Amino acid sequence: MGELAALANAVVWALTGVVTKGVGKNVKPTHIVAAQTWIGLIFLLIVGLVVGQLNELFHIQLRSALFLAGGALSNTAGSLVFWLALSRSTVSKVYPTTQSIFISISVLSGWLFLGDNPQIGVIGGALLIIGGVILLNWQPDDRSADWTNSSTATTKRKPRGDYIGIGLGVATSFLWAAGFLSTVIGLEETPPVAAATIRNLVPAILFIGVAIAFPSARITRVFKGNGTRLILSAVLFAVSALTFVLALDNAPPGVVVVLINTSPMWAVLMAAILLRERLTRYALGGAALSVTGIFVTLAFR
Repeated sequence: MGELAALANAVVWALTGVVTKGVGKNVKPTHIVAAQTWIGLIFLLIVGLVVGQLNELFHIQLRSALFLAGGALSNTAGSLVFWLALSRSTVSKVYPTTQSIFISISVLSGWLFLGDNPQIGVIGGALLIIGGVILLNWQPDDRSADWTNSSTATTKRKPRGDYIGIGLGVATSFLWAAGFLSTVIGLEETPPVAAATIRNLVPAILFIGVAIAFPSARITRVFKGNGTRLILSAVLFAVSALTFVLALDNAPPGVVVVLINTSPMWAVLMAAILLRERLTRYALGGAALSVTGIFVTLAFR
């Protein structure tokens, strides 16, 4: 069940990004994350009531609650940066870059903080991941010169937004890795539905204060014309949170990390089909190389 939940998480998370990519330009990352946490919290509370785990929220140990809360804050910050990255670049670039570096940082953090010594496969996988990221963002020589009598040339340059988006994706990786490690520790003695609810409850409370202090951050300002996508994104976000903790509760963390990081493959496919994003052979090769590195890294831990 844990492996299936992890695969479901990968598909749902990729679909969340594709759905959210279609919101209007007036929708900011704060609007997206606020909608996801508030609407997602309602969804998870209903699920908790149905499965009879709602009362578990009042019996969670303080240590577990603190780790889950810390993981939630780190993931929320990562989500804000992630959606900002998507607004500056394309799904097919941001997803593979973020997920690939995220797994490398998670392995390194496990070695430094959890005593999980990396094997030769981890080093080889890291090299594959780095190569994949480079290949993914590699651009063919687009410079074209049309010489005239005045010896002038026209040069096409890579959009600055791609560099910014990729950089924000790297920052997201660090935040998500911290959230992942904190969640693994907090889940040791916590029921999965209760854990997923806490992961939404903490940022939901935070965004209440944000909405009060900054009226422009209220989702009611951008809900018209974007309501359907925001609600669908929020429900998918909640399902993603639930499948994530269910996977960790029923499968080894290493297996979960491998399977949830297949999301770049799904993101690239969905972006091409649903958003009609143009995918070069470099992007496809980079995504494949990154995913191969993920498997190699964790298969030989």
